[in-house]
Amino acid sequence: MLLLAIDTTTRICTAALGDHEKIRAEYLLNVKNTHSQRLMPLIISLLKDSGIGKNQLEGVAVNIGPGSFTGIRIGMATAQGLSQGLHIPVVGVMTLDALAEACTFYSGLICPILDARKNQVYTALYRGGSAGPEMLQPAAALSIGELGHMLSAYEEEVIFLGDAVESFRGELKLILGERYREAPLSSRFNRASLVLQKGIKVWQEKGPVSPYALKPFYIRLPEAEKRLWEKKQGGRV
Repeated sequence: MLLLAIDTTTRICTAALGDHEKIRAEYLLNVKNTHSQRLMPLIISLLKDSGIGKNQLEGVAVNIGPGSFTGIRIGMATAQGLSQGLHIPVVGVMTLDALAEACTFYSGLICPILDARKNQVYTALYRGGSAGPEMLQPAAALSIGELGHMLSAYEEEVIFLGDAVESFRGELKLILGERYREAPLSSRFNRASLVLQKGIKVWQEKGPVSPYALKPFYIRLPEAEKRLWEKKQGGRV
């Protein structure tokens, strides 16, 4: 089962090709957000350099959020377009689930954190293991204080990864002390190979979906939708 995996939910634009046995290729760009311009050329280069024709693809895996609202939409629209054009199914992967796959080797607590702005992070809590990360706390948008309070219930080391680590490293070290651990740089950020790894699991456990059934995973409403909702609520009063 040859899958194309893509992720544009953060600053990183990345795509990978592979199946349950190996990753055939992976490209990653950690540059200023221009995903709408870079993603398709990146995918075309990935296929060309791998010697894979687009008609050989059997499915698409894509991160559906949380993350950048614009990035989520770009990745999903691309996955849906490829799915429709090539007549192949698609599987959606929650961004934090994919990130946690980077620390499958770690048997302790895994805490991915992504920049959610407004002094918050998108986060969830997992326990690593040979079968893959097991979710202990569901995805949420939390302040670092709220995250620290949640982690106070666990008297264990916690390994952090994600694009918010650099911004909140100092605060987390103050809260957790010697319990604070950090994933290596090579395992700390979003990679399409992680989407591929988790996407295969989701495909096997739940099955793929049609492009029309693919839905984004927003923890918070986009600002435009939030303002519209507030306007409608105000109109009812």
